[in-house]
Amino acid sequence: MANDKLSIEDKRYLAEILFTREQLDQKVVAKRVGVSEKTMSKWVNDYQWKKMRNRLLMSKENLMGTYYEHLENLNKKIEEAKQGHGDSKQADIIIKYTAAIRNLETDLAIQDLVESGIRFIKHLQKVGTMDQVLEISDLWNSFIQASIKR
Repeated sequence: MANDKLSIEDKRYLAEILFTREQLDQKVVAKRVGVSEKTMSKWVNDYQWKKMRNRLLMSKENLMGTYYEHLENLNKKIEEAKQGHGDSKQADIIIKYTAAIRNLETDLAIQDLVESGIRFIKHLQKVGTMDQVLEISDLWNSFIQASIKR
């Protein structure tokens, strides 16, 4: 599973993705990218990957909340002006906000799938072997990639 042909920079980049976005355990990531657990721990600390991992989901949820708030305020302005439908500029803004919200909701739906996989893989880390964890992680990653492409 570990690819010895990757440069150390490529391994670090792959480890960052697996740790921050896929939220895999440090030990699993270290073995998967072919580095020591000590190196993995150093990267997590030096590059503040735990903070990055925590921010990924929260920033999308906060942004979506802000979009809903702006959309609600715009609708109130239209209602107060008693125009019924708003002008073309307001309609354009509404279309853009709803598209942005739809995109974020789709991203969050994928995030829900990822979260389920993470929880399962974390459970498997406790009860399964390292080989099982790595195999299931690869299969789960393949499933997520297929889900994103739809």
